[in-house]
Order: sequence, then structure tokens, then C-alpha cells
Amino acid sequence: MKKPLTALAIEHAKPRAKRYALPDVGHPGLRVLVYPSGVRTFVYRFRRGDKQDVTVVLGPASGPGALTLAQARDAAGDARRQRAMGADPADQKRASRRAEAARIAAEEQEARRREDTVANVLARYYADHADGLKSGREVRRVLDKELKGWAKKRVDDIRRSDAIRVLDTVKVRAPIQSKRLRAYGRHFFQWCITKELVEKNPFDGTAVVKEVPRDRVLTDDELRLLLRAIDRLEWPRRQFVHLLLLSAQRLNEVGDMEWSELDLTSDTPTWTLPGARAKNGRAHAVPLAPITVEILTSMDRVKDTPRVFASFSAAHAKTRIDEVMLEIAREDAAAGGDNPEEVKIEPWRLHDLRRTAATTMPRLGVDVVTVERVLNHQMRGVMAVYQRHSFAQEKRHALNLWADFLTSLTAVRESNVVPFKAEA
Repeated sequence: MKKPLTALAIEHAKPRAKRYALPDVGHPGLRVLVYPSGVRTFVYRFRRGDKQDVTVVLGPASGPGALTLAQARDAAGDARRQRAMGADPADQKRASRRAEAARIAAEEQEARRREDTVANVLARYYADHADGLKSGREVRRVLDKELKGWAKKRVDDIRRSDAIRVLDTVKVRAPIQSKRLRAYGRHFFQWCITKELVEKNPFDGTAVVKEVPRDRVLTDDELRLLLRAIDRLEWPRRQFVHLLLLSAQRLNEVGDMEWSELDLTSDTPTWTLPGARAKNGRAHAVPLAPITVEILTSMDRVKDTPRVFASFSAAHAKTRIDEVMLEIAREDAAAGGDNPEEVKIEPWRLHDLRRTAATTMPRLGVDVVTVERVLNHQMRGVMAVYQRHSFAQEKRHALNLWADFLTSLTAVRESNVVPFKAEA
């Protein structure tokens, strides 16, 4: 006579060459399947209306996480009640598994999304894409600076309104920077879409700022005032602004200058800007005037760093030099009997020094082609194909003329007034 299952009977059920079932008398449909491997599993068996036999796995009957006999009987009872109500226990089991799988997937996705902050994803974007561009440094600089407020936000939480707000804020301070932020930000979020991190690009549909080329050139009097102000600056602002002016190179190129790029001891001292840091991707030899060499050789190297300006902010330098220029201009006004409070300095930017050098050199007798070579501008047309002259001597002559001109602006002039002795 068959008897109800017991925990002891399940535990001592011996495996056979083929799988077999132990029915639980008194609990229709509940069985324990015993496999040749020794694994035991609780199942519920029933026959559908179409005469098809169906087996629903309830859970393990042995090993870690095994159901107790009581739990298995409760699960079988639930399956019978589902059948009595017209439901299919197998379909319900599949639906439960799908729901559980969806829940787990959603939890895993949410956990991943918590890690997908703007700061973390930007780091992945730089490594995967931006660092391989010639403009990679500029992309990093703009996005790190202007999206700093988003650093801890998840990328999929950034909305179009957020992009509009940050673009409007930057536009007030620096219109051209706003245009570049829009371009770089839009490409970053397009990359995020390809990685299935976001569904929409928050920079799509935002306004484009029209870029108007700047034409600000400092006058000789302004240059004279600037040079006097440089002498009052603290280290390393003094050296940085002076080198920027003397070399006529780009702001970030001078700011990232490394000692290994400098040859200060040869007869033709030169700064060789590597192609990786040059805007056009080509190495650029910058001849160094004697005063430039003097500035560099007098600087103390910061320990354990390859950079000439190890820790430095160009923005802070500009703010400070504006203060000093205004201070000197007001001193001059007071000395001349004018009202110092009425003195104003016309706004200018550090990049305007490069344009000022390029505009002034032709006045000093430098031809425009040499000026373009000094600036490391990309040659175009036929000249780009056939012109292979290095212009090394011409560039050195041009930068020496420029340095001498700057020195002459602040040189003490001999007075043409002849003093008379009073008669006895």
C-alpha cells in the first residue's frame, strides 16, 4: 500500500539507471523526481484538457536551497487551486519566471545606471574617442570645465533644459566657448546613444552661437603698459605672460610647455612643439630670442614634473594682469594731474597677444609668409603641396625683431632737454 512521502524517504531514495518518480499519496500531482546523478526535484504533474501531460518544476528536494516537504505540498496546492480557477500552472510559472527575470534585469540596469554619472562616462568617452583626436585636449578642457556641475548626475537624467541652461550661462561669459561646448557636448551624447546609455541627445535643437572672428590688436601704448605690468607680476604669472607674448604661440601650447621640448644651450636655441600638441598635428620649431632664453634659464624647475608651468591657471593670470595694468595706468594718470578713477583699460584676451604679434611683425619688415610660419598656420593650396622650406632662419629673425621691438617700448630714452646752470 502506497504511503505519503516523508522527508526521510526522500533523503534515502536511491538513484537508478533511469530517472524515476516518488508520488506523494494524498497530494495529487506532487512528486519527487530522482535522477541518476542523485539530484532530487519536487514537481507538480497534471494533464491538460487536450490530454497533454505537463510537469511544473517546484524546486529542489535536496542540496542547497531545497524545499521542505511542507513547502512543496503548499506549492502543489497552489497549482491545483490555479487549475480549479481555470488557469494553467505551467503558464503561471513561466510568467512568474519572466517577471522575476525582468525584475533582476531592472535592478542590474539600475545599479549600472547609478555608476553612469557624467564624470564616469566622460572618462570612458575620452578613452574611447576624444583622446584620439587632434583636438582631444581642447575637448577635455571644455567639457571638464563647463559640465563640472553635471559630474555626479546620471547621463540619462540630463534633459534638454539642462543643456540650454548651461549653454546660456557660458554664452554670457564666452560666446565662442558656448559654441564649442554645444558641438563637443552634442558629440559626447551622440556617443552615449551608440552605447545605449541615453535615448535622446539633450543638445539637439539648442541654438547655435554665430562665431565672429576677433580683430583686437593691442596698440604700442597698450603693449608698453602690459610690459610694465609683467614686471610687477608674481612667479609664474610673470614668466608665463612674457613667454606667451614673446613666442606668439597659442595659449595652451605655452601653458603645456615641457622642459624636454627646449634646447636652451645650443647656438640656435629652439622650442620644438611636438605634433601631438600642435593644433595642425605637425611638429613646430619655435626659435627662441635671447630674452626668451634668459627667462627660461632663470626659472626654477618644479621637482618631479616635466612641465615648465606645472600648476598654473591662465584665467587667474589674466585677471591679475588686468588688475596691475589698471593700477599702473591710474598711477600715471595721477602723476599727470588727471583723475585716476576715469582711467579704463580696453578689454582684451590673452589670445589677442598672438594676433598683435602677427600684425606688428610686417611693420618691422617681416613678410607675411614668414609670419604664417611663425604662427604654425596650415599652408593651403599650391604652397601647401610644394613649399618645403623650413623657414628656420626667417622665423628666428622675425622673433628676434619682435623681441627687440618689445624691449624698445620700455627702454629709457635719452632726454633731448639740455640743462642750463644758473648764473652766479
